[in-house]
Amino acid sequence: MDISAIKTLDRLVEILDCFTLEEPAWSLAELSVRLKAPKSTLHRLLTALETHRILRRDPDDKRWRLGYRLVTWGSSAAGSTILRDLAKPVLRDLMLASGETAILTVYHNHEVFCIDICETPQPVRLRMEIGSRRPAHAGASSKALMAYLPQAEIEAIIHESGLPRLWSNTITDPPELRRDLARVVEQGYAISLEETDAGAWGVATPVCDQRGRVVAAVGLAGPATRYGPEKVQQWVSLCRKAAGEIRELIS
Repeated sequence: MDISAIKTLDRLVEILDCFTLEEPAWSLAELSVRLKAPKSTLHRLLTALETHRILRRDPDDKRWRLGYRLVTWGSSAAGSTILRDLAKPVLRDLMLASGETAILTVYHNHEVFCIDICETPQPVRLRMEIGSRRPAHAGASSKALMAYLPQAEIEAIIHESGLPRLWSNTITDPPELRRDLARVVEQGYAISLEETDAGAWGVATPVCDQRGRVVAAVGLAGPATRYGPEKVQQWVSLCRKAAGEIRELIS
């Protein structure tokens, strides 16, 4: 790689580093000031990043934001063996503290994948397999991931993959699903009861990286016979603690 290519790569990284949870959107003029770079040069680089879906330009306010491709990369990184190895003791502690099965999931291409699980020893429990995948619109772990996707990706899931009914309480109405996902973001957690399986409940929270991007979800699941509204906040608190511990491990 020649020197000019290295400098271009360095500049691209500098651009991406500007986008944080606190400052998610930038105008061309703001980036020019921040990076002390000519607008013409920046515009060329921003357009190239947009072409590859790494950045996107909002058609309304004309500001630049992170694109969906970074979400895909983040999910792929989260699904690696390294993450599973790092998170394994956290999942075990979560299972022991709650007495329920702990699950680690990631999003990819309109689906949610279970990348690790720590089953409760209780004889009555929800059974899942590592590597199993489910639609993004149903179940606590799925909604804890879908809720934080770019709006365009959420709409693509709704219109391209549809909202098939998996069990009695699966949300199949797009407006209702949008409202439920908004609640997930507002509350910081997702819950479900018989959305994917008969007699099963779930609670899940997003796992963020150090830049605030959601890369995975950590959740609990069990039989409805052990479900109760009074237990939800306890489970949410345990999942949030686990998500924070995983975030520190992957930083």
